[in-house]
Amino acid sequence: MTSALQPGATVLAIGAAGSIGRHVVPALLDERLAVRALVRDESRARRVLPAGVELAVGDIETGAGLDAALDGVDGIVLTHGGAPRPVDYQGVVNVLDALAGRRPRIALMTSMSTSKGGSEYGGVLDWKRRSERLVRAYGAAYTIVRPGWFDYQAAGERALLIEQGDTSPVDSHRGVARSQIAAVLVHALLSEAAAGVTLELFAQEGEMPTGWDGVFAPLRRDDAVALAGGQDAGVALADEPAEVLADIERFGAR
Repeated sequence: MTSALQPGATVLAIGAAGSIGRHVVPALLDERLAVRALVRDESRARRVLPAGVELAVGDIETGAGLDAALDGVDGIVLTHGGAPRPVDYQGVVNVLDALAGRRPRIALMTSMSTSKGGSEYGGVLDWKRRSERLVRAYGAAYTIVRPGWFDYQAAGERALLIEQGDTSPVDSHRGVARSQIAAVLVHALLSEAAAGVTLELFAQEGEMPTGWDGVFAPLRRDDAVALAGGQDAGVALADEPAEVLADIERFGAR
């Protein structure tokens, strides 16, 4: 597995021009990482992203441009979102296919309640859960972050509340700042302790941590057999659709 990233490593930010990605990119730069951003609209991206970011034009939904975008990267942060089946799931399939067996460090953002799934919001949680399982099966060092509702945190809630077991109902409106999500995704790439972990992320009273290994080290590692978070009690692997099981088997064999 790929070790924790060091300054100077190259990270591909997928979803870089989105509402979370625009926090991820400067956070990566602050850690002295070289940032390559996958974007569909180069002119728009140049308006919203900081100087010093390399742009790679491509689309995870179609797979266009992914081979070039992924060439030579040491890490990937995925904060993409869109149509559940073609973007949230197939986008991850396309990224893993384009990697062709290479194993950069991966940080994937999904959502709280992902492990349980359901029909809410067009089945998006089901497809996010399935994308998580692909990443776990692939064999690269990874961290999966399931945030609460974006920017629903209260004033003064600058500290992180990290949970496992995915117990919050999707309609609970437990919040976390976009900047907090970005910080966890970026520091997950930099910490050996974060590898192989899935966590739920919320805000609470207090201040942001300074020792990140101490944030990740107490967490339970994921279940490599069930391809689930370490304390998940959601949908069983055997209950996933045949097409998903076929993708899992294909990636797990690489």
